[in-house]
Amino acid sequence: MSDAAAAKLLQQQFKKLMTDPVEGFAPEIPDDSNLYNWRIYLEGPKDTMYEGGVFQLNMAFPRDYPMAPPELRFISDFWHPNVFADGKVCISILHPPGEDEMSGERPEERWLPTQSVATIMLSVVSMLNDPNFSSPANVDASVQWRKDMPGYKRKIKEIIAKANAEFDGHIKIPHPDTNEDERAKAIERIKELNKPMDLYDEFDDYGDDAEEDFEDDFEDGDDDDFEDGDEEDDDEGSD
Repeated sequence: MSDAAAAKLLQQQFKKLMTDPVEGFAPEIPDDSNLYNWRIYLEGPKDTMYEGGVFQLNMAFPRDYPMAPPELRFISDFWHPNVFADGKVCISILHPPGEDEMSGERPEERWLPTQSVATIMLSVVSMLNDPNFSSPANVDASVQWRKDMPGYKRKIKEIIAKANAEFDGHIKIPHPDTNEDERAKAIERIKELNKPMDLYDEFDDYGDDAEEDFEDDFEDGDDDDFEDGDEEDDDEGSD
């Protein structure tokens, strides 16, 4: 896939997340000139040890996206069996497509071009409460989870406090699944986007005079501009 096609797909996926948000996380593009680098704000899922925290992640997309997966990395300090010490998230959906005999993962568990930012983040949410202990990225966190849960919970409280201190609140985390008002607004936005556009809607920003002028020209058959343009084309063609 070309750079242009990848950029267009990323624009579409970002727009969809804005109009039809997913519970518990919000994306942001820090630099408008770089669609391949997103900031993700993830709210700790309800009824998990991470509840109450807002964590920041960086999602870096390859130029051949979606043929290859993005890289997802926590910017906030994080403690979890499937997150490396440097913040890199290690889950099957982010592994390159195809078979890998060493990992034991089935091809359908790994990255597929049909996946999206939303499916990745939903997998992360699932990971937070249900770690994969068979191949931990952070062995110390894995051991502590299994052998010292009180200590693990204290560690999580510390990272929640630090993450929240670093979050300035400029991004609102959506809750369309649990907040009826937010869900209703999201549905209205989707309906608005899917509504057929009337020609005269284009004049709303220009006032009634612009609409009337257009109607007068249309009814009078005023196509001088088009005729002039045709004459210019003819003249150019005769040279």
